[in-house]
Amino acid sequence: MPDPISRPTAKQTLLLILLPMLGTVLCLRLYLHLVRVQHVYPGGYLVHHLFVGVLIELPAAFILAFGARSRVVAFSALGALGVGAGMILDEVTYLVATQASDRDYVSPVSLGGSVGLVSLATILLVGIYWARRD
Repeated sequence: MPDPISRPTAKQTLLLILLPMLGTVLCLRLYLHLVRVQHVYPGGYLVHHLFVGVLIELPAAFILAFGARSRVVAFSALGALGVGAGMILDEVTYLVATQASDRDYVSPVSLGGSVGLVSLATILLVGIYWARRD
């Protein structure tokens, strides 16, 4: 049986999730507010970044749940978890609390919801870190 890989430390885990999550939301919001809202229609269906976030988040979570077989996979899965979480948290309020128009993407409600949910996720993540730190 192969030796188990060394697990990332609590601080590495925090940073590998938190920084990609915050970076993803920052990039999404800068693009939406400074460039323009642009949709993707594969196969004629509108795909929001929430859906792409779920497609990134689930495999990363499953890999982490079963244990990664290499350090590179473990670190990559943590980063993907952060990216997916950022995409999901950024768009939840937009889809739930607005009419989901192009104008709503850059509305104060959508922006405020994104900031609020990402802030709550950050507080939760830091709280878990403090409870589990090395």
